[in-house]
Amino acid sequence: MAMVTRYRIEDEVGRVLTVEGFFSYEVDDALQFRREDEALEEAAAFPGTTVERFERYSTAPDFFLSGTVSIERSAA
Repeated sequence: MAMVTRYRIEDEVGRVLTVEGFFSYEVDDALQFRREDEALEEAAAFPGTTVERFERYSTAPDFFLSGTVSIERSAA
């Protein structure tokens, strides 16, 4: 296990952006980004949001979480 840095998008009341594209108070459902620039790019579509940095434990520290989601959203 390793500690990894991830980023998530939060709105003005502390809800997180989920994989489904909605905001929720359930932090465990947050869409996670490995790179801050990717999170900032996604956050641009949601005025009033911020990108928050957090750390969590991972068994696969290089696992790319946001790539598949970002590609799917771009294709939609």
